[in-house]
Amino acid sequence: MKLFLKILFFVILIAIAVFLIYYGVYYTRISREDYIFHKMIDQVFDKTDKVLSIDPDYMVGDKFTVEGNLKMNLSSEEYQNKSKTDLEYKKKNNKLINLSKMDVDYSFKHNKDKGLVFYSLDSKIGEEEIFSGKYYIENSTEYFFINNVVKQYVNDGGNNYFESFKKDTTTADNIDYLYYFIRDSLKKNIGKEELNGYDVETFVGDNTIKAGQISYKITNKSYKTLLKGLLKDLKNDKRASQILSLMYPDYEDWKVSEKKKYLKKNESYTISIYVSKPFFKPVKYEVVYLKDDYKKTYSYEGNLSEGLFYYSENNEIEYRAKCSFDNKKINILVYDKFRNEIGSIKVEKDKKNFMFTMTLELENDKYDITYYSKNTDIKKNSYTRTDNLTFKIMDDMVIKIQGEIIAESKISSTAKIMEDVSESILRSTLTDEESNKLKENRDKIKLRLEK
Repeated sequence: MKLFLKILFFVILIAIAVFLIYYGVYYTRISREDYIFHKMIDQVFDKTDKVLSIDPDYMVGDKFTVEGNLKMNLSSEEYQNKSKTDLEYKKKNNKLINLSKMDVDYSFKHNKDKGLVFYSLDSKIGEEEIFSGKYYIENSTEYFFINNVVKQYVNDGGNNYFESFKKDTTTADNIDYLYYFIRDSLKKNIGKEELNGYDVETFVGDNTIKAGQISYKITNKSYKTLLKGLLKDLKNDKRASQILSLMYPDYEDWKVSEKKKYLKKNESYTISIYVSKPFFKPVKYEVVYLKDDYKKTYSYEGNLSEGLFYYSENNEIEYRAKCSFDNKKINILVYDKFRNEIGSIKVEKDKKNFMFTMTLELENDKYDITYYSKNTDIKKNSYTRTDNLTFKIMDDMVIKIQGEIIAESKISSTAKIMEDVSESILRSTLTDEESNKLKENRDKIKLRLEK
């Protein structure tokens, strides 16, 4: 019995020691400023990904076709009233009228196995052609054609888009790769050295609590340092660079200018997380903007499921919002400084539909915006998608702009691309007349819409 009690005693001592060592390591880790800040970055990226993710049932792979039509109906009471006496407002009003008359057809085809990509865009007002163009990738070479500007496809040089795909890699894989690569680069470039920790007293709700504050201050200098680190990571990663090169043709020329001022000397942003002790649970997130003696504060108290948002100017609350989140719904009720409800923001999502609505009345301004997408005619290899955006923005009871934009698209998991570039010409061989037409084409369209 004595032997048993001795063994039990030592077992308990060992268990306590292991627990204390584990707790000490765990406590040391969770109390580190970089661990807390990085965890916030992870949560923001993960939550955003879940809200914006596409249902796998509607991801048609990397051999697909999207064909559709876009129509607009736009108007402005302000432009119309001022157009009677102001030429610039007359041009703006004419542009809305002409865009409302325009019919736009578009096509996008993608075949990863054959290394082909094709875009086309055709817009008309009645029978009058406003723009008709095509873009094509074949054998790592890109081509373009613009009707009434060039006579045949123009070879615009190499394109390494498909080099970013491995054998079993999809477009969705590339998007995910870039998304989480940027997340990890941010965490790498916002390390312990860039963060500051304090013990403070802060308001949470109507109460003052003692908390730990972890802060990252963004000045012109620190922002440049962060951008340089992010850009260096992107350019050192072959796959990320290949993806970005297609999205942005000038990607290879990207650099952080030493001369450019992203923020003025007297401007700064400070991102802070407040945590309770001893378990370092986040209780408040805050962004403070300072410019001389002027201060704006955006703060959120709660978790990723529900909480309260506050917007303050010079420490006076101007707006507050009650927020609730899950993977399918976001519901935000907005209140003014007197706690009067002045609007709402809602997001709803299911397998077939996505809807965003916002109604806000801010002093003299009023915003009504609704966007929805709906999938119908769902078959094994195709479906139809409707995207609809309606909006009205008012200032002093005058409609600044209102309208509706509707896109009807047919998406299918086939891609028949039959473009012939055998008679294409190099861009460098364009005549002076054709080169000038290319440069002037955008201005020509702008002038036509303003008539």
